[in-house]
Amino acid sequence: MPVSEHFSELYKIIRISVLAIIFTSFFLSFHIDKLIQYWLENIGLDIELLELSIYSPYDWINTKWAILLIFSISIVSPISCIKLRNFASSGLYPREQKWLSIILFSSGLLLPLLMFIIWFLVIPFSINYFSQMGTIDGIVAKYDVVSIIHLGIGISWVFVIGISTFVVLSLSRIFGIVEDNESRIRIRVILISSSIIFLTLPKTYDGVRVFIALSTIFIADFLSRLTPIYE
Repeated sequence: MPVSEHFSELYKIIRISVLAIIFTSFFLSFHIDKLIQYWLENIGLDIELLELSIYSPYDWINTKWAILLIFSISIVSPISCIKLRNFASSGLYPREQKWLSIILFSSGLLLPLLMFIIWFLVIPFSINYFSQMGTIDGIVAKYDVVSIIHLGIGISWVFVIGISTFVVLSLSRIFGIVEDNESRIRIRVILISSSIIFLTLPKTYDGVRVFIALSTIFIADFLSRLTPIYE
């Protein structure tokens, strides 16, 4: 098969994945308000203590679409990883296929699992824990729903970009896109990923954007180096 046809097939997988994310986001958009309401009712706090602060309609729309995008990527990622594995495995040696399967399957399954753990276990537990620790007698605490949601969006987005960076860098090593035992696209991927995290984190993370971006990319780069280089 000519190289152009290989790239055409890869482009088709990417296009289908993007369309699937858009379609999933569109479908979930009809239910996002109910999903947020259900999540708030089961977060473990008295609903009367929650306040919905909407500073502008545009900000609230951005918040909802950020949630939709994150969950849509999580839902589509396992299918995309399987398609990418099937596309690449036919041209790899058995040892390369093994690492490819480990990386794609683990990443594809880890992302939706992490989203569930973050939104339904970590955030409710953290809010209730700090609520109990920081309660002052005679003072009723109020919780800003938007800030809580932004907290979850930031954590989720960090994992999405971090896992994506790990996958790209690892695949570049498997496919032999290396020079002097380093991925040739390493610097570009690191700069792009760190910039995306820095620019897209919610305002809740002001002051720690640089630290979070650098820490996430450093961990992703370190883990990707565990992948052997096949030239």
